[in-house]
Amino acid sequence: MRHAPGWVLFQPNMARTRYDYRKAIGDGLDASVVTAPIQWIQRALPEARLTIHRVGRNGLREEVAEHPALGLIARPNPYYGDIALWAGTVLSWCLAGNAYWLKVRNGVGRPAELWYVPHWTMEPKGSDDGTEFLTHYVYRPGGGIAPMRIDPADVVHFRHGIDPRNPRKGIPPLDGVIREIFMDLESSNFVASLLRNMGVPGLVLSPKSGGHVSDDDVKATKAWIRQAFGGDRRGEPLVMGAPTDVSQYGFNPQQMNMSEARDIAEERVCASLGIPAAVVGFGAGLQSTKVGATMTELIKLAWRNGVLPVGRAFADELDRSLVPDFGRAEGLKAGWDTSEVLALSDDEDKLTTRVMSQVAGGLITLAEGRDALGWDVDPSHQIYLRPAMALETPAGSAPAVRPGGALPAPEPKSGEKARATSSQRRKGAAYVRALRQQEDGLQRAMEQRLDRFLGAFGKAALAAARPVLADEDLAPKDARAGEIKSNDLVVAQILDALGIPAHRTAFQKLYEAHYLDVAKKVSDAAELVGLSATLPDPVARSIVGAGGRRAGLVDLEAQTRKALFEALADGRAAGEGAEQLAARISEYVEGGPWQSPGIRARTIARTETKYAQNVSTVERAKAAGVQRFVVFDGRLGPGRSLEEHIARDGSIVTADEAAQMAADEHPNGTLSFAPHFGEGED
Repeated sequence: MRHAPGWVLFQPNMARTRYDYRKAIGDGLDASVVTAPIQWIQRALPEARLTIHRVGRNGLREEVAEHPALGLIARPNPYYGDIALWAGTVLSWCLAGNAYWLKVRNGVGRPAELWYVPHWTMEPKGSDDGTEFLTHYVYRPGGGIAPMRIDPADVVHFRHGIDPRNPRKGIPPLDGVIREIFMDLESSNFVASLLRNMGVPGLVLSPKSGGHVSDDDVKATKAWIRQAFGGDRRGEPLVMGAPTDVSQYGFNPQQMNMSEARDIAEERVCASLGIPAAVVGFGAGLQSTKVGATMTELIKLAWRNGVLPVGRAFADELDRSLVPDFGRAEGLKAGWDTSEVLALSDDEDKLTTRVMSQVAGGLITLAEGRDALGWDVDPSHQIYLRPAMALETPAGSAPAVRPGGALPAPEPKSGEKARATSSQRRKGAAYVRALRQQEDGLQRAMEQRLDRFLGAFGKAALAAARPVLADEDLAPKDARAGEIKSNDLVVAQILDALGIPAHRTAFQKLYEAHYLDVAKKVSDAAELVGLSATLPDPVARSIVGAGGRRAGLVDLEAQTRKALFEALADGRAAGEGAEQLAARISEYVEGGPWQSPGIRARTIARTETKYAQNVSTVERAKAAGVQRFVVFDGRLGPGRSLEEHIARDGSIVTADEAAQMAADEHPNGTLSFAPHFGEGED
């Protein structure tokens, strides 16, 4: 493959003309027919929320709410925020089909600032022999500063498609309406000139019957007319001292009507940007549009054809040019959340209603429904919901109808567990509701503890890795593999310097403290089922011990070892030096199997809070002599059918069975227990 090394220009001017209309309209920033629709897109785009999701191999999606790329875009540099950044990007995209961000990196090579640069200051370049498509960008900031050569890795280049005249750049959306923009500008200039000085004499005075007037008299009469009838004296009577013809001369306002030519320009410019002219407020659209439902539909059309395609193109480029700068980008996908966009709320309602009916009818899985609405999906959602009383009837046959029209009661299965009565369920439900009200606060508290622990753990990994990797930069570029430390040796040395046992002890104490907090909260809810609110010391010790054992189930050393191997493999493949490798190790160790410390902390906090509530419920009730519990199964878990869910929910189990069910519960599960008393014991 060969690429033209420079700009290939097929024709210097537009077709069928030698006049340079592009040069005549300039940058277009002073043309209202151009700036009005662009400003509409600039105002609309920030209504949507930029997001990053992690998409698994099975299609499950989870939002990465705290991805560093999102934080950098929200605060790109000390001088302006994301709204100004996107506004400039939209402007260059619409005017030139190309918009550029420059990355300013910190000491470890990560983007620390983002700067919008005008499109006319950047030019992508390939190799001189055409063998490489893109080798660098030439940045001309102006102001006497010499042109700069910029590495493509330091540029985020948003392009509108591909310009065949220069495939390294996008094609300007307004390239096809240059003459229409010129028409609008010329119409504005013509009318403005006429209004400024009427363009021609407004009044003609001439001597009667061909008389002659000297030049001095002409000047004196002209000055007198201006003074006597200008400003607030307009409309005063005119009396001449000699026979004089007086006639008015000028244009009728209707003769200056350029509306048809300007309507054409408005319609075609807006069409090029995908925005109906009426939405912008141009007369071309308002003349044929009624305010009301029609305008609402046009605004939706503007979002679908004008705003969302631009947003998708921006997100796609972020996936390629910015997100990978912050570590592993596999499975990450940027996008825009439009759930809070007022103009599309009606569409969201219709979509939600349609998806809910499809899920409730069993046509699609719950996971497919949540994904269609842009919500997070996990394995527990891979289920179908079908009406429990639906009967399968072969096509062409009539359903069997029992006398009285009632369906038979289901026969109890062999070995089926006893079930709580409605009164027992009501009492237990109040207790479970109290636990659920406590969950958010407890989860946030543990998440904060985990954030502090993981942050310190990552810093410790950075400190341990630096001396081990100190000689990595000293290895020659063409060194043989044996001259660089093997990954096995590096990982072993870092783990030894990191001191996993000390961190494991801190991790265990974190769990124990959280389990004690949960136990105290559960005791506050115990009075709802007739138990004392006092937490006995033996019960507290038992619950804290359960937390310590749960912490021991997390193989901190194995997770850290895996993160170290992945960081070294990815970093060396990217050609990173010692300091960059150490920074990558810190990030990978902090994120662990979840690849993000925020997701890691949130997942652990959610799972352990629910388990701690269940353990506290069982241990607290056992201390009061309760041996049976009512199961409340609030969500269909992975691998469980609707029948299994119904069988669990409301069943009565022993304390040992409850403890085992809690230990086997899925991380996203909502399985809860309430103490059960016999009918005569309430």
